[in-house]
Amino acid sequence: MLEDKWLDAKVAKVDGPKTKTENKEFARRLSGWTFQEIGVIHVNDVEHRLVGSDEPNPSLYRIKNDVTYSISLSEYSWDKWVPFAVPEQDALQLEFSMLSPFHRLALAPIAKTDDAATYGVQFTTPDQHGIFNFLVNYKRPFLTSIEEKRTVSVRHMAHDEWPRSYAISGAWPWISGIAATVSGFVAFSAIWMYSKPTDKAKKTQ
Repeated sequence: MLEDKWLDAKVAKVDGPKTKTENKEFARRLSGWTFQEIGVIHVNDVEHRLVGSDEPNPSLYRIKNDVTYSISLSEYSWDKWVPFAVPEQDALQLEFSMLSPFHRLALAPIAKTDDAATYGVQFTTPDQHGIFNFLVNYKRPFLTSIEEKRTVSVRHMAHDEWPRSYAISGAWPWISGIAATVSGFVAFSAIWMYSKPTDKAKKTQ
């Protein structure tokens, strides 16, 4: 298959003109893939952060936080690094998982340079505390695999992070009941304390 005579060979269909074969290009690509001159994907950088924060890659998040995630990828093409382009029929996905994925999200291209492409997504952490992983596990034929994992902790809300009761519309009936009880008690106490006692002398006459 790799003999010189086949690289520039010409073939013809029955009763058709001769055309040059693609053996040379096939051999070139096959040897390039074998010796990792093509199909090598490199992870340049991974970054996750809280939306609105300048701190990259924190180790702790809170439930229901808005988080952004991005990953920069390059592909080696013969003699240089080029941006890795995900095929249209394929998807590069992020899993935010504990024992099983809570989120499985498609990463969309957000930036591109001469030698790298950055993919990212924004999502909300689940209402579940524990140890979670940002995981990109991309394995495709003829490409080196990507298995990039970053571990973070997700905590519950602190006692001072919950919204005030008056900000929750479902709590208004209970707040109204408490206000009615307190108002009634104060009114009853005022009437009781300032009511004039009965005159016993008048009752005797």
